[in-house]
Amino acid sequence: MPLLASLLLAPAQVVLDPSGIAMPMFDAERRFHENVARSRWSANTMEYVDGVSSSVLRHPYTIAHAAASELFVASFTLNHVVRLRWIDGKRAQYKVFVKGRDLDGPVGMALDHAGSLFIASFTNDVVLRVNASDGALLDRIGDEESLDCPEGLALSPDGRLFVASFLLPHLSVFDPQSGAFLGRFGALAPQPAQAAPRPAPSLAGAEDVAFDSEGAVHVSAYYSSAVYKFDAQSGALLAVYGQGLVSGPVGIACDPSSGDMFVSSYRDDKVLRFTPGGAFVGVAAGADVSPDGEAGAAQAELRARRQRRGATIRSPSGLSFDPHDGTLWVASYATGAVTRFNSSAWGGGRTWRVTD
Repeated sequence: MPLLASLLLAPAQVVLDPSGIAMPMFDAERRFHENVARSRWSANTMEYVDGVSSSVLRHPYTIAHAAASELFVASFTLNHVVRLRWIDGKRAQYKVFVKGRDLDGPVGMALDHAGSLFIASFTNDVVLRVNASDGALLDRIGDEESLDCPEGLALSPDGRLFVASFLLPHLSVFDPQSGAFLGRFGALAPQPAQAAPRPAPSLAGAEDVAFDSEGAVHVSAYYSSAVYKFDAQSGALLAVYGQGLVSGPVGIACDPSSGDMFVSSYRDDKVLRFTPGGAFVGVAAGADVSPDGEAGAAQAELRARRQRRGATIRSPSGLSFDPHDGTLWVASYATGAVTRFNSSAWGGGRTWRVTD
């Protein structure tokens, strides 16, 4: 698609407003992408996990990949983390890996190279560090002074633990081994009315955090319906993107092969793709976008066929790229589905879904 490629390479996709903040352009180019860049990520066949039902895995919020064919899924309402180990393409073993009184509403997860799994516990304002091999509790990180409903977790290239709290307008940074609080990160200073005719929107409802291939920090904000990009060292705001495109962004992940940022749009059942600078690339997975937001009969029928074969996502929350094969995994919070996608043209395959 030469026309699409030429637009993606156009130099004027991001402009600086008078405040110096990079803001993506929203014009005919965006509408072109919405109309042309259909879902390019197709679902692979995944049938079921032996013995797993909605009593074991309900409301999956985030996904974290460990060894090859092994992943962790946080079940928010059941207050536990499930470990899945694939036996083959259709079967897997499961284990309720982390549970107990220390865990209350697990959300974000992150794995380090030392064999620790970090889990954000939403209700009791703490991050748990557990042994990624056996689930044993190693440490409790943070408290009500430094966290407030923690959700997204990410480890920086230099080894710091970044935590996004849903009720705080900034991130909290910790030493992952000692648990020491290192300070706030990315707090947006109030802007004088005369400083900029279009000040950056406040960060409200921080959900997830991810680092791009250059080490910059990206934070999805549910109530702001935007993604914020910060310099990882200074905490300076570099860009705000996704406005007018994402609706209730939750999960965010960097594609290691392309460097692009993938963002789950919770309210409209899509995963959107952006360049690291914030330019909109297209719909990666989920509901189709049609001109002026109106679905034609052909698109409605296509969506119905995909729903019948279980190849859709609903209320997408957590996103994760499998570091071993590059596939994209999407957790659907409302339906209890976990869907695996690849980057080929949309084709057959089924959503893996937990059923009673």
